[in-house]
Formats: sequence, C-alpha cells, structure tokens
Amino acid sequence: MTLTKLEQSAFILETSTGFRLGMDIAKYTPVEKLEGVHVDAMIVSHIHGDHFSLEQIRKLNPKTLYINQECLEEIGEETVPFEIIVVKAGDTVSIGNATVHIFNVDHGPNVSAPIKENFGFLIEADGLNIYFAGDMFYPSGIDVAGLSVDYALIPVGGHYTFGPNEALEFAKTFKHIAMLLPMHYENNPGAHQEFINLAKNAFNLI
Repeated sequence: MTLTKLEQSAFILETSTGFRLGMDIAKYTPVEKLEGVHVDAMIVSHIHGDHFSLEQIRKLNPKTLYINQECLEEIGEETVPFEIIVVKAGDTVSIGNATVHIFNVDHGPNVSAPIKENFGFLIEADGLNIYFAGDMFYPSGIDVAGLSVDYALIPVGGHYTFGPNEALEFAKTFKHIAMLLPMHYENNPGAHQEFINLAKNAFNLI
C-alpha cells in the first residue's frame, strides 16, 4: 500500500492490487496538478470546498463517489459521470479491496455555517490501518485509547481544526501510531513546522 499526500487533507491511497482511493481532493489542489492522475473511487469527509469540489472530482474521474447527504444536495440535478453512493456515520463500506469505517467528528465552534455531517475514517487495506481524523477540532468520533494504527492523518492548522499542541495531545491518546502525518495546514504553514518540532521526539513523522 502507498499513501500519497496532496494539499490540505487530500490523499490517494493505492492498494497492492493497484486500486486507488482518493480522499478529500478539492480546491487546494489545482486541477492542472491532477493532469493524468486517476482514482478508481473517491470518498469525501464533508461539504466544505477544501474537501469537496466537483471540478477536482471530475478531473480525477472516479467510477464511484462516496459522499454524505449534504454533498449530494449540493450536486442537485447536475449530471455527473460517476456513481454516487450516499454514506452516513456508523456505516462500514467496502471500496475496492479497502474497508472504510465512517464516524462523525466535531468541527468546533469556528465554522461559519453549521454543517450536518463531518466524517472521519478508519480504513483497512492490505492488512494496514489508516486513521483519517478529518476536520477535527475537539477529540471526538471513535474511541482511540485502544486503537493501534499504521498511519494517523491528523489536522494541525488550527482555527477550524486542532492546532499543533492539540493535535499532539490527541495523538498521544492512541494506543499506538506507527507513522503520523500532519495535514490541513495550508492556511497556516507555520503550524506544520511547529507540529513537527513538537512531535518529532514522540512519533515517527511523514
């Protein structure tokens, strides 16, 4: 399995079979950067434009798009060339040869407009576990105290999500994290370096 980070909270997970799952690839990744890039399926955590953008999704041309009801309503009557599967917190879905457990996380008080659903994901692929915190501001979602993961993808940018200190404290609540990937810091690049400085002696960082 390989995990490729793009901008903000965007990733492409490729399994050993070559199946490619995109996550939250949206407006912070220019469509020009996606030239020649393809995913088999895509999953979206929530409706905000840095996580959900039809322009980027069309460019990636997935066969299947997994979104919540709020994103579906945003698409409305627009014709799209991919299958849409609506998911909700508590669902477990098989996507290619990956299994994704979906849970709600707390986006915090600074969101300009309340949203109905804001997901995190626990993904199993190739015998590995990947935890994607989504836009988490307060520790929330599934209990991680007994959770060992190979990769933890945690936001560090602050204001709408954890800041560096909060992200580190949350990471420490896991039973074990083999590799820790900070994300969601494009609006606050200094937060990325601050988190690295704080966490480098406690975790293996990517």
